[in-house]
Amino acid sequence: MLLGSNLLDGGPMKTDFEVEQLVRHKWTKDVGRVVNVEPDYYGARQAFKVYNAQKGQALTPKSVNGIGPTKDGIRDRVLVQWYTHYVGNSAPMGWMDGKDLLLMEEQGEE
Repeated sequence: MLLGSNLLDGGPMKTDFEVEQLVRHKWTKDVGRVVNVEPDYYGARQAFKVYNAQKGQALTPKSVNGIGPTKDGIRDRVLVQWYTHYVGNSAPMGWMDGKDLLLMEEQGEE
């Protein structure tokens, strides 16, 4: 059964963000605190897939031959109050995709 198989086969797991948690941006390493969370804002658990497609094969909607897990799964939209560098702009607060953030408690940096 493919439904929910990404949870069983080691696929992406959703991080549960909570208000007041310290987070770090994955690439810029900026530090901030969670202000608000909109759960399950981005993504999907499964998608239509074309398995065993050949190089040069034209793909159409009729080519779909299965349903499988998505790469990133369901993610939260997180409003972060930045304390360092401010990711991407000069605003001290901004919405981020949950896949771009790491919980600092998980890294042992409380």
